[in-house]
Amino acid sequence: MKYLPILQELFESDTIFIMIIGSVIAIMIGMRLKNQRKCITGLAISAVLYAICELGSNIHTNFMLEMILLFVGTAAVGGCVGFLFCLLVKKEPPE
Repeated sequence: MKYLPILQELFESDTIFIMIIGSVIAIMIGMRLKNQRKCITGLAISAVLYAICELGSNIHTNFMLEMILLFVGTAAVGGCVGFLFCLLVKKEPPE
């Protein structure tokens, strides 16, 4: 896991709490959305945000920047999990 420092930190420390907070917020937002297309958009935004944080955390410039990217990236992983959960729970009937 040399190239995925956020996932490595997620499995090695207690940042799972940040992921849980991100997933709870995403579930609350996802349940208020009316259709599945908006949940898919939220899932895509969370995935892109995570990818940006992973790419940014591979550039070792500033310790504070790496901490911010770690927290935002971990919350984005939780957002992906939360929006995916909302997609599985909220099945729309076929039109």
